[in-house]
Amino acid sequence: MPRKVICLITFDYELSLGRNFLPPEMVLFEPTRQVLDLCAKLFCPTTFFPDVCSVWAHRKYGLNEYADSFESQMKDTLLAGHDVQLHLHPHWLASKFENKEWLISTNKMYLHELPFDNNPYSAGALVRRGISYLDELLRPVKADYSCFAFRAAGSALQPHENEIIRMLLESGIKMDVSVTKFLTLKLDTVKIDYTSVPARSIWRMSPESGTKSEAAEGLLEVPIATFQSGLGARTGFLWRRAISIKQMRGTTISRAKHQNRFANIRTLIMQNLRYVTGNPWYILSCDTKGFNSKMLMDGFRQYIDRHEGEETVYVTMMNHPKLMFDYQMKMLEDFIVQTRQEYDITFATCADVYKAQSQPSL
Repeated sequence: MPRKVICLITFDYELSLGRNFLPPEMVLFEPTRQVLDLCAKLFCPTTFFPDVCSVWAHRKYGLNEYADSFESQMKDTLLAGHDVQLHLHPHWLASKFENKEWLISTNKMYLHELPFDNNPYSAGALVRRGISYLDELLRPVKADYSCFAFRAAGSALQPHENEIIRMLLESGIKMDVSVTKFLTLKLDTVKIDYTSVPARSIWRMSPESGTKSEAAEGLLEVPIATFQSGLGARTGFLWRRAISIKQMRGTTISRAKHQNRFANIRTLIMQNLRYVTGNPWYILSCDTKGFNSKMLMDGFRQYIDRHEGEETVYVTMMNHPKLMFDYQMKMLEDFIVQTRQEYDITFATCADVYKAQSQPSL
């Protein structure tokens, strides 16, 4: 067993990316308030990754109520002792709001679909705009705030990972929390393959190393934790997942022009097929429908055991307020309480981890 565990509980702060069945207050802002209240009760700091592209898109169409509430909640989040870092869903910038409905543009959904040159619409320009936006928004709230960490849309640093890592470093990003250990996805929206990544729970990446090997210096990577489960646990997971199908505030995004309950059915089927075939890798998360506290804790212990040779194991959990209902809130509470009972664990923010790992090599 390692001497110490550092756990980053993270939240991608965003609306449903396809269609939202409810107003933003019910999809995002109220669930986030509940998360913040729970974390305050448990004295547990977290990191939020706001999708800033959604703010810019809403401002463009005069939808200022959403943008104002978004910015106000991120300020409150920082004041409450949490961290706020950069998350981008580029499709918002080309999407249109017509007849009280978002028409989603699906040809530029991820960083690799943007140019890597010096034009104003390049991936680098978008990241730099996001950094400047968060710095300007949050430094009046906390003078020493700095935007330095990043999570990619869909956790997709691929394809073109070498160009993406170079762009992030050149844009001022120093830490990434996107790599999802051993996960592969082949959807109509995105394809990633993290089967060959470093064995450790924290490392550095350079444009030359990509995601597949460690570098002496470069981008600090604290990957999203994953685990596998036996056949019995997978069967129970699939049953619980099936009966929770109505627990939705919106749809995931697809390549369809009009996003609705059925437009992304192929994407939804492909997302779930990976849980049926083979021995899938599950993301450590409280918001995955089908998980329960036992499955989550078993997965956490497995991840720790896989890194037992490290004196300190770093564990990143990925969640989304839009997917958190009462059951998921209780699971998060149980997770925090139980891990504190079993391990010498510290719940940390990205800022905490980067400060502790500020040397050029680990």
